[in-house]
Amino acid sequence: MKKITFLVLAFIAAFAVSCGDGNKDKPECVGDYDCTENQECNSEGVCVDKPEPPKPECVTSEDCSDGKECKDGSCVTPAPVEPEEYCGDGIVNGEEACDDGAEANDGHYGGCNEDCTLAAYCGDGIVNGEEACDKGTEANIGGYNGCKADCTLDERCGDGVKNGTEECDDGENNGTYGYCNALCAGVGDYCGDGIVNGEEACDDGENNGKYGKCNTECTGLGDRCGDAVIQKAVCPEPAAEESDADTETPDTETPDTETPDTETPDTEVPDTETPDTEAPDTPEAPAEECVVKENANENCDEGELNGVYGHCNAECTGFYGCGDGVLQEDQGEECDYGINNGTEYCNYGEEGQEGVPCKRCTVDCKLSEEDATLNYCGDAAIVGLNGEVCDDGKATNGTVYGQCNADCTSLMVCGDGVTQRVSCSGYDNCTEVADANEICDSNTKSCKEIAPVFSAESEALCSECSSWDESTCQCEEYYSGNGCLSCDGAHFCNGHGTCTADRQTATVTCSCTDHFTGPNCSECEDKYHLNDAGTMCIKDCDSSCGQASFLINPASHGHCDYSGEKGVCVCDPCWITTGVALILPTFETPECAQYTPNVPGC
Repeated sequence: MKKITFLVLAFIAAFAVSCGDGNKDKPECVGDYDCTENQECNSEGVCVDKPEPPKPECVTSEDCSDGKECKDGSCVTPAPVEPEEYCGDGIVNGEEACDDGAEANDGHYGGCNEDCTLAAYCGDGIVNGEEACDKGTEANIGGYNGCKADCTLDERCGDGVKNGTEECDDGENNGTYGYCNALCAGVGDYCGDGIVNGEEACDDGENNGKYGKCNTECTGLGDRCGDAVIQKAVCPEPAAEESDADTETPDTETPDTETPDTETPDTEVPDTETPDTEAPDTPEAPAEECVVKENANENCDEGELNGVYGHCNAECTGFYGCGDGVLQEDQGEECDYGINNGTEYCNYGEEGQEGVPCKRCTVDCKLSEEDATLNYCGDAAIVGLNGEVCDDGKATNGTVYGQCNADCTSLMVCGDGVTQRVSCSGYDNCTEVADANEICDSNTKSCKEIAPVFSAESEALCSECSSWDESTCQCEEYYSGNGCLSCDGAHFCNGHGTCTADRQTATVTCSCTDHFTGPNCSECEDKYHLNDAGTMCIKDCDSSCGQASFLINPASHGHCDYSGEKGVCVCDPCWITTGVALILPTFETPECAQYTPNVPGC
C-alpha cells in the first residue's frame, strides 16, 4: 500500500515539475514511508538503504559455553533455581511419612516405601516378616495371650509352659489325643476319660484295668472271662493241702458211733470206682493256674472254648457238660447228678423216702439199669459219694453252731464263708444259728460302711470272724493316718498350709501360710498377687506403678509384672522412667512419664 501511495505522489510531483517550474529544493522523503521497503529516510530527506542488522551471538543454548544459556540471541548466565521437594530426596516433606532417599526407599521391613509411606514394621497392626504377632503400637503391651513391644508372643496357651489359670500346656500337642486340650483347661481326649476316642477300642474310665473292663491302654478288654486265664479274688490253696482238709475228723466223729453209719449201702460203696473222680474233678482248675484278680471269681477259663459243651461254661463259673449237675437233654443227656454220676446216689430225696428203689446215673449221663437205695441229708449217715461232708441228723443240721449245715455240705464254723448269727438283721450272706455271733466270715466290707471318713473304693477284711481289720482300709482323698483322722495339707491345702480333719463331719479345715488364704489356701491375701507360675503369693506393685511424676497425671503407662518372686513395675513400650524416679529411689516402682519418639513403632 505504501508503494502505491509513493508512486501516486511521485507521479503528481513529476507532473507538477513538467507542468511548471517546481521547487527543486524540496526533500525526497519526509519519513521512511516515503522510501522503499529496504530503505529509510535519513535526516536530509533522502531515501537511503537500511544498514545490515547485527548477527546474533547465539541461536540455541548449544551455541553457548558451559554454564550459559541462549537468551534473545545472547549467551547469558542463568539465575540460580531453588530445587523442588520430592519423594526420594531423603527429606521428609509435606505429607510424606518417611524418606530414606531414592535408593533406600525400597520397602524393606522397618523402612520406607517408594511412595514415601512407611513399610511394614512392628506396631503397624499387621503380622509381617518374622513377627509372631502385631496388635498395633498401643496394644503391643504383652500380658497373657498378648503381644510384646517387639512383636513376639507373650505367655499364652500353646507355649508349652503352664501359666496363670492354665490347667496344663503341652505346646504344639495341645488338642491332640493324650495331651492338654486346645484351651489349656485340662487334659483332652485320653485313655481313661471314660469316652471311646480316636483309635480306642474301649474306655471304662477309672475302671480301666479292672476285671471284666477295658485294659489300661484302651486297646481292648483286659483280664476277663474268656482270656484263657483263671482269675479269682482269692485263689484256693494247693490241691495237696485241700486233700488233708477233706479228711477232717469232725465229720466222722458223731456219725461213726451211730448204727446208721454202718449200713450196708455205706460200706458197699464201690468207693474206689474210678468214675467217681473222673467227670466231677474236671471243672476244678489246678491252684497253680489261678491268678489273683479283684472282683474275679472264675473256676475255669478255656478262652474261645468257653460255652462249648464239654468245656468251661460261658460265665467261667464251672464245667458245662455231663457232670455239671444240670440236665441238658439237647446234648443227649438222660440224667446228670453231678459228682454223684457213676455212684450209688440216685435222685437224692427227702426223709420218708429211704429204701425206695431209684435209678442211678452213669458217668456218661445215661440212666443205669441198676437200682440203688436212697439216702438223704439228715439221716445222720455220711454218704460221701452223694456230696455229703457231714450229717448230724435232721434235728441238728443247720441249727447248732459248730455242727453240720442244713444241706450237709460243710460245718458251720468261722471260715466256711457264711456269716452265722443269732439274728441276721442287717447282714448279707448270713444264716441264723443258735449260739453264733460272727461279725463276718471270709468276705469283705466297704470301708465306707465302717466309718464315714474311709474311702468307699477300698474294703476291710474280716478278722477271725469277730471284727473288721480297718488297717486294710484306704482313706478318703486328703485323709491319712490310723482311722483316717489326719489330713494331707500338701494336697488339701494346696501345699501352703496345715490342715485339721474332723471325722464326725468329714470336713477338713486349713490354716494357710505364705500369704495364702481361702478354704483350700488357693487365694492370696490383700495386697498380694498370685505369680504367673501359680506357685506363690508375691507382693503387689505400688499403686503409683506406671503413673506420671508425683502422680500429677493419673494416666498410667506401665503394669505390674508377676513373673518373678515379687511384683515388678514395667513401663509400657515407648515409655521410660524419668530422672525423678532415679533421683528418688524411695519409690518402690518406677514412674513412666517420659515418651521416647523416633523409635520404630513409637
